[in-house]
Amino acid sequence: MRRRYDRPDTGIFAGLLFLTLGILLLIGNMNLFPVRPALSEWWPVLLIVIGIKNLIVFRGQSGWVGGLFWIATGTLFLASTLGYLGVGIPVLLWPLLLIWFGVFTVLGCGNRCGGHINDGARGNAAE
Repeated sequence: MRRRYDRPDTGIFAGLLFLTLGILLLIGNMNLFPVRPALSEWWPVLLIVIGIKNLIVFRGQSGWVGGLFWIATGTLFLASTLGYLGVGIPVLLWPLLLIWFGVFTVLGCGNRCGGHINDGARGNAAE
């Protein structure tokens, strides 16, 4: 079974994300399209996309916990920036970070969910 850091396709998402953001910012700086007002309201969609990516790419407990957290955080921030919530983003940020660390501490994902790089080292030494 391939570990997540052995998969060559995991870096493609980050590369495409940076490429898209760079093109959007370049278009905005060249005054071809008013990008900044759109980005100031719709940036939480990026968090939702990261959550969906976590659900698709990562398997197991860490994939579900991480994916659902990013989707919920992005949804809350999007509701805040669009004016559906009467609460600003700084008011939401610290409680969400505390919830994030609390869930990962309770589930024990600090050691287990990341995997170990030297999993095969013990088996190779015995041969």
